[in-house]
Order: sequence, then structure tokens, then C-alpha cells
Amino acid sequence: MRRGLLALAATLLAATLAADPAAARRAPCVEGAKQPLCTFQDARAVFIADGDTIRVSLGGRLQNVRFTGINAMELTRYSKYPGRRRGACHGLEATAFVERAIKRSGWKVRLAAQKLSSRAEKRLRRSVWVKQGGRWRDLAKLELQAGLALWLPNHVEHAHNREYAVLAQKAAAARKALYDPGACGAGPDQDLPIGVTVNWDADGNDAQDLNGEWVDIHNGGARELRLGGWWVRDSYLRFGRGRVPGYPLPASTVVPAGETLRVRIGCGAASALEQHWCLNESAFENVGALAPGMGDGAYLFDPQGDLRAWQIYPCLVACSDPLAGKVELSAQPRGDESISIANTSGEPVDLGGHVVKLHNAGKPDQFVFGYPFKAGTALAPGETMVLDPGGSPSDDTRLERHAGRGSFVLADGKGVVSLRTTDDLVTDCTSWGDASCQ
Repeated sequence: MRRGLLALAATLLAATLAADPAAARRAPCVEGAKQPLCTFQDARAVFIADGDTIRVSLGGRLQNVRFTGINAMELTRYSKYPGRRRGACHGLEATAFVERAIKRSGWKVRLAAQKLSSRAEKRLRRSVWVKQGGRWRDLAKLELQAGLALWLPNHVEHAHNREYAVLAQKAAAARKALYDPGACGAGPDQDLPIGVTVNWDADGNDAQDLNGEWVDIHNGGARELRLGGWWVRDSYLRFGRGRVPGYPLPASTVVPAGETLRVRIGCGAASALEQHWCLNESAFENVGALAPGMGDGAYLFDPQGDLRAWQIYPCLVACSDPLAGKVELSAQPRGDESISIANTSGEPVDLGGHVVKLHNAGKPDQFVFGYPFKAGTALAPGETMVLDPGGSPSDDTRLERHAGRGSFVLADGKGVVSLRTTDDLVTDCTSWGDASCQ
């Protein structure tokens, strides 16, 4: 009798799942991991919008689904017919990639979320899985491996944050698709070396110091770089003037040889080498903020849609610090406060691309203030740069800088100061009292 009841229960359960393709089940979010768990639901794809959005039939209802953790380039015309689609360079490729994968899966997909309430505006926010080679594969992961999407970490659906960051950085290191600076054709000044760095952590509350976040665009070439028609963006989609996905650089923008253009996130008066995005919110995610695996990126595109320079942080793949083992950091927290950076190597060093950060007590990923160095801040062998937390920046000299943070910023009892790259590699760290760099 008991065996018969169990068989009947199994039959009824199978019938229920067959009748309800959206029947939910819990399983690990990430392949090969045990935690965290996601809720998986089966659905049928009915329309491919672009490289990160599809429409599905889920439990008898049509739902728009936004892929968790990635941002593909945009389309300007959507269609179920590939020949009618129009869009940015790499946008059509990403859409075709998604369509091929879903067709091979027989239009059957699995949707996964840590929280079923997760939304991207009115769309469901989900990781989307397709069947390939007899097993279910994470489609966003496949796109990132192909270099067809930017990494877009999420506070709520954070299970894939670190995994996706690694995949994006591997694709960038291999110059795949999006990360091939000439993929869309030969662009302007294709031979000039261009660098992008981002100051992603403003002092204090980022939302209250928007101009404390910025992107630096450095011209490392021997002639001027004209940036009219180019744009800079973070991983999130923010349309600027003319529906450009980010901040469109004005037609008159010129960066002389060896100079750096700074684009601040807030509003303000422009100058020859400083512009303002004029957002009303912080643009860049802080490492370790709110959820595991957070970070972001700054990306510079030319008029053809080629990604010409970028910085993704924190660095997890092919990481290098040109100052590693070459400088030593020290701090004087009592009396006349100071932070010193000594060049202990036998060759000149450039502090550009590095930032001194004073840590919040007991919170290694939170900082009281940061002092970034511009490219060309050189130290000869044996020289020491002294950073005064107080004083006015107008009093700066070549080997003495002033952060303008006021007196008595360094706590006498204990504290931690680090020198790190803008993509968050620690060059050196010093602590005092019972605080620790670890």
C-alpha cells in the first residue's frame, strides 16, 4: 500500500511539473559551486530583443527578461528578422550569438534568480541558461567568454559577480570582440597609445561628492588626440546627448601629447583638460560595497563604436603593478601628520595610476579619503614624496603634496594607509597602533 501511494505521488508530481513549465526548483546559482542557491524555472523563448534581453513564455505569461550581470551593445531597431536589425558595432553580433544559442536549445531556456522579485525596471532580472551538448549552460557566461558584453555586477543578484568579472577580464586580455580596438574598422588616431583610469571611490559618501569620481583619459602619444565624437561610459547604460550610451565628448575636445583629460561625474565649469558628465547620481560602483564581488569599469569608445581604452576593477586577471617592490609607504600620525612614499629602487618611478588611501578602522574596503596621482608624478631613485593630509593643494611642490583634508586626519591610536593602483592592487600598506593591513 505504501509503495503504491509513493508511486502515485511521484506520478502526480511529474504531471504537475509537465503541466507547469515554470515549476520552481532550488539549485546552486553557479556551475561547480554549492552556494548561493537560486530558484530555477523553465520557460520558452519567443523573441530575441538583443544581446541581453529576451521575451519568454513563463507559466502561461509573456515576460521580458533582462540578463543578470552583463550589458551588451544596444540595437536601434529590433526585429525577429536578423536582416532588419540595426544597432551599434558588436550589438548585432551579440544578438545573433544569443539567438543561435537559444535556437540550438530548441527555444527552451532556464531562468535563475536568487530572488524571484528581482527586476530591471519592468523586466525580470535573471540568468538565462540554454542546453548545449546535453547540459545546461549559462548564456551570459558564454557571451562574456566571447567578449560580446560588458561586465555589469549587481547588488541583489550577486552570485555571478566575481565569475563574470574574471571572464570579462580574460576576454579583454585576449582582445576578443568588444576588446579588439580595431574590430569595427580603422578608427581615428588608431596608432596613438591611450590610457583610461577611473577614480571610483569619492571621499565620504559618493552620492554627496559626485565630482570626487572621475575618468582620466591619457594621451601617451607624441601628437595631440582629438576626441570629438568619442564617448566614455561605465558598465551601466546611461544615455547622453544624442542617445549616446554614456558621456559624449564635445567636438572641440583635444588632449595634447602626454596630457590627461579628466571627466568628472558631477556638474561644473569646463576647462581645456577638465569636463563634467553632470550626472545626478554616482556612476561607479565601489569594490566590496553592499554585496560580494562588486566593481565596475570605465570604457572609451571612438566614433565607429570601437572600444579603444578601458579599465575594469578590481583587477583579477593579468594584473600587474609597475611599482610593486619599488616603493615603500610610511605614515606619521602624531604631531605634524604626513604620509611618505619612498622610491627604494634604482630607477625612476611614476606614481601615476596610483592612489593613497586612508582606511576606515576595521573596514578594509572603506576609506576616509583618497589622494590620486596623475601620470608623470615621478620619483628619482632614493627620492621621497611627502603627502600632507592638511594644507592647501596650491602649496604643492614636486616632492610635497597637500590633500586639503584638514588637520588631525590620521588617528593617533591606530590606523591604516595603503598605496594602491586605481584597479585596486595593493602596492604597499602601513599601519600603526593595534591596526593591521590584513
